[in-house]
Amino acid sequence: MGDSIRYPIMKSVKDAAEIYGLSPAYIRRLCRTGKVRFVNAGHRWLVNMDSLARYFEAGDPGPAGLDETIGGIRRVSGR
Repeated sequence: MGDSIRYPIMKSVKDAAEIYGLSPAYIRRLCRTGKVRFVNAGHRWLVNMDSLARYFEAGDPGPAGLDETIGGIRRVSGR
């Protein structure tokens, strides 16, 4: 007795993006690549806000530079 269950705070991708001032596409990318936990609820993605906060506290590396890779694909500059 006395043990309480702590449920994670879940928000929609749109709400999470607004809270952090980011685009919903960037939040979805973090989820797809496994950097942030989420669940599918029908057609909606619900983002685990604790996981998102931990990701940013650890330091977001930001977008890859021209010589870095994303998901094994090297970025090439356009002409």
